[in-house]
Amino acid sequence: MKIGIVGIGALGSLWATKLQQDGHDVLAITRDHSQRSISISLDQQAKFEIPANDLTQLSTCQAIIITVKSTQVKQAIEPLFTYLPTKIPLIFLHNGMGALDQLSEQWNQHPLFLATTTQAAFKPNSQQVKHTGIGQTFIGAYRETEKLTAQLDSIIQELDSALPKVMWHNHIQSALWKKLAINCVINPMTAIYQCKNGELLQSQYQTEVKSLINECHQVMQAVGQNQSLNDLSDRIKQVMIATSDNFSSMHQDIHHKRPTEIEFITGFLLKQAQRYAIDMPNHQRLFKKIKQLEK
Repeated sequence: MKIGIVGIGALGSLWATKLQQDGHDVLAITRDHSQRSISISLDQQAKFEIPANDLTQLSTCQAIIITVKSTQVKQAIEPLFTYLPTKIPLIFLHNGMGALDQLSEQWNQHPLFLATTTQAAFKPNSQQVKHTGIGQTFIGAYRETEKLTAQLDSIIQELDSALPKVMWHNHIQSALWKKLAINCVINPMTAIYQCKNGELLQSQYQTEVKSLINECHQVMQAVGQNQSLNDLSDRIKQVMIATSDNFSSMHQDIHHKRPTEIEFITGFLLKQAQRYAIDMPNHQRLFKKIKQLEK
């Protein structure tokens, strides 16, 4: 199977190397379209040479996985429109919510899918990727009109073989909201306090963590995502424990003086809260602090 990967950051590199390792043809699309191949080693062992940026080859792909950050989705995908037949499934895998809402109307004829993952990866440099956390990936429809076809089911099976577990999710918005809540708590706090995920379990952070979870839960209830406060709290703590030695993507962005995805994480949450007139003082404060740190 031939798979296109748009964006060769940590997750994009992980998918590209795992798919090639599993015997698939991979086409990488990077920011610099003049680059013709990329060299990546996986977990300091196998080294992979991945063809890159032959846009004319996009039409021969069975699926395209877009792994750029939520802030880069529009600028990464719009130039590819003329190269992509409308039958090819486009799978968007990024933090936050709302990025696809910014795409132009011409994409309405394409099958668009959203994905969320608990797989974790880290790129110590441009030619290395480390698989730092085993997880699972859910794929679901961006629009209710999109269904699980035999073609897509076959693609999901191949993705599952390369980097398990990958599963179809009939209610992807539910999975995305759960991931959003996790990101709204862990990402800004670790970025502001410049700490690892697991350090948020320390006693000095507990009051803030609880207040952030409470505010998230209010918004989730308002939009129809019915999960108990205890379950949400437990899930977020489980992620802190499971990824205790990891730095969040927002921590890395602030540390390396890059733009963050705060607009599509906390920013999206605040917009939903505004719709329902829910007061969010703690998330508002974190949002402002991250925006200050970005300057």
